[in-house]
Amino acid sequence: MNQNKFKIILSVLFLLPGLTIGQLNFQGIVKDLNTGTELEGALVILKPLRISGGGYYTGKITEQDGTFKTTTTYDYPLQIVVTKKGCVKKIVKVKKDENITSYIIEMDCEKETIDQIILENKADSDEDGVFDIVDKCPEITGAEENEGCPWPDSDQDGVLDKDDDCPEVAGLAEKGGCPLTDKDEDGVDDEKDNCPDEAGSIKNIGCPDQPISIIEIIKDSQILFSVNSLSPIDNSDLFLSNLSVLLKKYSYINLVVTGYASSEGTEQYNQALSERRSANIKSALEDLGVKSSRIKSFGQGENNPVFANDSEANRAKNRSVRISLE
Repeated sequence: MNQNKFKIILSVLFLLPGLTIGQLNFQGIVKDLNTGTELEGALVILKPLRISGGGYYTGKITEQDGTFKTTTTYDYPLQIVVTKKGCVKKIVKVKKDENITSYIIEMDCEKETIDQIILENKADSDEDGVFDIVDKCPEITGAEENEGCPWPDSDQDGVLDKDDDCPEVAGLAEKGGCPLTDKDEDGVDDEKDNCPDEAGSIKNIGCPDQPISIIEIIKDSQILFSVNSLSPIDNSDLFLSNLSVLLKKYSYINLVVTGYASSEGTEQYNQALSERRSANIKSALEDLGVKSSRIKSFGQGENNPVFANDSEANRAKNRSVRISLE
């Protein structure tokens, strides 16, 4: 083993007894004897009466409220020595058998010293009602509940952070400091948009001129009828119910209901039949809550057929009502 390693080992062994020494902790408050004024900036030193062996003791400066905490690894008896300019030094003996770890230490201070402390404690440079001694922003007028500092407005939108639901994004006071949103980017704010998830136009209050959902439901719509019948042969109730729901959502959409007839019978008869078919579908939508003024019904009779009237299959398809956007 070389000499340097041996010295290191000896040093560690020498320090080990000191590491096992218990630590004593004391705390307290320093005040003026005559006025009870708490003394900030007093030096508090905890040290042994007789120094023997290894250990340490500390010196602490009292806080604004006169409090202190200090420690030592030396054993009893100890003494607490307190000094402050303008005050008589104070020594407090600490004995083991008293078992006291918290002290109120009173110093005899000059009147001028205490008067100056009281004056400083009551100083309010920014005149915000918060004394400088506790004011975190003594040169800037602030709020008492914010320790004398002004409330910040991080996004500079005029809404203080404490009241701002979106403190990092500029917004509006009426929105709690949050900005207006326009999810579908159609120029209509979500709070005013009747269709916030679907791009539309301002005239339709954010809804599209031709809603895809309505176009999809009516594009292949064909309500079929039997020969000379005014009642649909297929179940159109569900279709009309779903359509009425969409029409209530898009209250600006108007429909054209067109009736057709096959070529059996006279042209005059077929015309009247197609008109009555379309009128029946219009009436069904009205019963579902759609305003009559939003639905125009026409009859095409056997003229302008969707399919050529050249076979029974095509004539069956022409006995129908079709719906389109106005």
